[in-house]
Amino acid sequence: MLTPVAPAAAPPPELPAREASETEQLARDLLAAGTGARKVTVLGTAAAEDITRTALGLARTMAREARVVLVDLAGAPLALAAVSSDPMGPGLVELMLGEVSFAGIITRDQRSRLHLVSAGRPGSDRSQLQSPRLILALDALLRVYDLVLLDAGNASDLPAELLTSGARVVVVPDAAMPHKARAQMCEQLAAVGFGAVTMLKKPADTSELGEFSSPNVAA
Repeated sequence: MLTPVAPAAAPPPELPAREASETEQLARDLLAAGTGARKVTVLGTAAAEDITRTALGLARTMAREARVVLVDLAGAPLALAAVSSDPMGPGLVELMLGEVSFAGIITRDQRSRLHLVSAGRPGSDRSQLQSPRLILALDALLRVYDLVLLDAGNASDLPAELLTSGARVVVVPDAAMPHKARAQMCEQLAAVGFGAVTMLKKPADTSELGEFSSPNVAA
């Protein structure tokens, strides 16, 4: 007697494709731009942590397909400490002071292929970031990496040439920033020398980063 054969199980329904986030779409556009987007400055009017979170999400996404380094130039030296393989390691300030070699300031993101460079150890002298030699350090990074992203925060104490030279800019606005003010800011940034200006709608969402938290490393 023939054994009845159970009907094959129906394949599970296909889930609708997830729409790319604004950060993911921007990452694709920057990668597609090739040599036209090798240096990208991320700044804005949003809170410093929101700007860092957006820069980190953008850098992590691009690091899946390219060699990327995220450079912390923001006001809080520990902004990226929570994700760094060496939270208390030296950074650009120590490099400017001659206390460490170029290779000694590069660390790794714990959750991706992204490389990181901090502004400096807690309490370090940020006036060193005004040094003309810092531009040479960034040029050296451009010779090593496909993309160099600068987390410039609110950019209040950083030399314009450091941020604009050969760079595009991504603006992370405060959510309440009016449309007219956003347009004016784009015009002003283009006027100071950025090659291209991208104004985001809002900061990146935490869900885009896996895990990201404010650093709790003691100063």
